[in-house]
Amino acid sequence: MPATVVDAVQTPFPCQCRCHEALSLDERAAGITALYRFDDAARGFGQTVIWDLAAPVLWRVQQQLGGAKWIVVRENGCIHSRLLGYCVHELIHAMCGEPEQPNWGIPVGLPYGVPEAVAAVDEAAYLHPFNQNEARAWVGLAAVGYRLFGIEWTLLPARDVGTYGFVGGNALVDVPPGYRRVPHYDPVHHQRRYYALARKLEDEARAWFTPAKLDEIAARFEAAEARGARSRPVVFPPAREMARIKPKKPGRNDLCVCGSMRKWKQCCGALVAD
Repeated sequence: MPATVVDAVQTPFPCQCRCHEALSLDERAAGITALYRFDDAARGFGQTVIWDLAAPVLWRVQQQLGGAKWIVVRENGCIHSRLLGYCVHELIHAMCGEPEQPNWGIPVGLPYGVPEAVAAVDEAAYLHPFNQNEARAWVGLAAVGYRLFGIEWTLLPARDVGTYGFVGGNALVDVPPGYRRVPHYDPVHHQRRYYALARKLEDEARAWFTPAKLDEIAARFEAAEARGARSRPVVFPPAREMARIKPKKPGRNDLCVCGSMRKWKQCCGALVAD
């Protein structure tokens, strides 16, 4: 059985952000309430949030399955900054796309491939709307987190820059059947070019978050949340009670906090002295 949001908040692990120490009990309870609400909203959109600590692996499975209505959100042990940030990132993608469709209506081969029917000269134009929405999901964490949940601490995305498909360069990545690989700039081999394009796109994306747009996002979120709350699979424990749980190092047979889906003892735990 996939992990639930309750499983996630009951198993906090130490994180570099030191969330448990840096945030007050009230703030941690607000963060857990926000995760509960996101889970309800996703269910209201007809999606299933996968809370297992294995997002990178499960995303590749989702690409292969194509039509799975999964939202994989947990790729490391941090709950209040990264996990909640990841959830808000996905929510913004939903608001930019089609919330009731698999992967928010985004073709699973993007951003490093395009459907084979797309002409080579049209690749950049085809990928541009995805890039715009990714930039919005990247820069909008603070605005949406505050508007929906009153979150004032820093929400963190998965990486230090968005995942964009910038046509050009010579990087190639394997893509699912039915897609054609697109030569692109990547943040490792074309760092200066990639970051320049990314920051320009992200600067433009900030203008999308007007007060009216934030109100629209809140209304759509709350409508989905109300639908999903009526069909919760389990009773959610009080958020304040969950917020008191202190982080602890993973057990030897727990999933590793890096999201590899390997056991702790066989992955990062092997590098840490007891």
